[in-house]
Amino acid sequence: MPESYDQTDTNPKFLMDESSTSSIKDKLDSYFSSDHAGLDATERGHNEFPQTTLIIENPIEAERIFSNLMKNAKEEILILFPSTSAIKRQKHFIIDLLHKRRYQKVGISIMSPLDQYIKNLLSFSNKSANKQSKNFLVREIAKPQRLKSTILMVDKRFLLTVELNDDAKQTFIEASGLSTYSTSKPTILSYVSIFDSLWNQAELYENLRITNEKLVESERVEREFINTAAHELRTPTQAIMGYLELDKELFDDLINKKSEMDEHELTKIHNTLHKHHETIFRNATRLENLINNLLDVARIDSHQKNMIMLQKERVDLVKEIKDLINFQLHQKIKNKHIKVNFINDELLNEPYPIHTDKTRLNQILNNLIDNAIKFSEQGGSLDILIYENTKVPNIKKLGDDLNYNPPFNIQSSNLENCEPGQIHIAVSDSGKGINPSILPRIFEKFITDSGAGTGLGLYICKKLVEAMGGKIWAFNNHDGIGSTFVFSLPMSETIT
Repeated sequence: MPESYDQTDTNPKFLMDESSTSSIKDKLDSYFSSDHAGLDATERGHNEFPQTTLIIENPIEAERIFSNLMKNAKEEILILFPSTSAIKRQKHFIIDLLHKRRYQKVGISIMSPLDQYIKNLLSFSNKSANKQSKNFLVREIAKPQRLKSTILMVDKRFLLTVELNDDAKQTFIEASGLSTYSTSKPTILSYVSIFDSLWNQAELYENLRITNEKLVESERVEREFINTAAHELRTPTQAIMGYLELDKELFDDLINKKSEMDEHELTKIHNTLHKHHETIFRNATRLENLINNLLDVARIDSHQKNMIMLQKERVDLVKEIKDLINFQLHQKIKNKHIKVNFINDELLNEPYPIHTDKTRLNQILNNLIDNAIKFSEQGGSLDILIYENTKVPNIKKLGDDLNYNPPFNIQSSNLENCEPGQIHIAVSDSGKGINPSILPRIFEKFITDSGAGTGLGLYICKKLVEAMGGKIWAFNNHDGIGSTFVFSLPMSETIT
């Protein structure tokens, strides 16, 4: 039968002969002494405890042993708490474990039910603790109803179980019932095995919970995307169909009533058809871009290697930017009376060859410059900068040299130094800037800072830039006006 402590005495009375009692106490003192702190398990082998199990009726004595075991652990602490109240009653021990340097080599694993208070406590303590806190691991018990004891295992040599008598009490002593203290290897290893099993179950449960949350979020995003995509597809489609129906009526009139029309009526119909054609063309282009974006996202998300096909060739970067400004986006720039500043104009007076995919480069530039136009105010400005040196150019000096009127939207202090072998292209607008709440996620799928659009453009830009060997980032300008997008690409390989 297990031995017992006398409930009326805080000093343990081993129900053994005097020599056995002395031996156990000596072993305890020897193990916990600093002389043995650095010894491994083999070197401590001759100091192993007699395998014994004691029943402790006095909660004061149980708390003393709990404290001593926690303070003197050398290798590992495993604790299983049956309730959030139980861990709160011992929070001073937990915080002590995190903050004391002597525990830097002790692995600490805790399983417990967790409420927000406990999570905040552990999170705060962990952040403010020393680097050794990386050894501190916590797992949440999903269904703790059957747990009725606090279980402490130290160094796989000591076991203390404390029955939970009244969980409503405020102190360890008031809440505790009988305790069992053991140095029996079979007993301890059985508890360790149970702890490991529960730990793995808790880890599996947590992984399943996270996976389920991701699935729920994915389903939500997918629903929103389908709704948004349906709206975006429907809008240009309805416009095209509507204007085609109007044109059908106009063509019917031309065919059936042309002989009755005078020149003024014919000119009016001709002008109307021309306007309708422009609207149809604009919406057809919008529809084509949306479909291409959806196809690109499908390729990117397929996770198959080389799904983004690149056809690298000699490309004049300056010409691509000029053509985009002067032709593809000219009307949008004109409509908003936007001033485009090519900051380092000396680069724009001669070809600037790079070796890349021309179509994908145009797609990236088009998206970034089109966004800059969209978010700029009427009469605003748009800055474009190319830099390739490892040091960011002095933008104010560039402006002075070119007789511009600084300040520009782009500021040198915002830009990162260029990596060797990389060319950087920066596009800055004079709009409202990026909402700080979405700035960290601006390149994620379906994230948008406007009321329209699918939020796919910047996501695709990021994937394309990375596929081409570069990187992309964004920031709000320091003066609080507008935002800047910068992307890098490898400089020209051998250009012939």
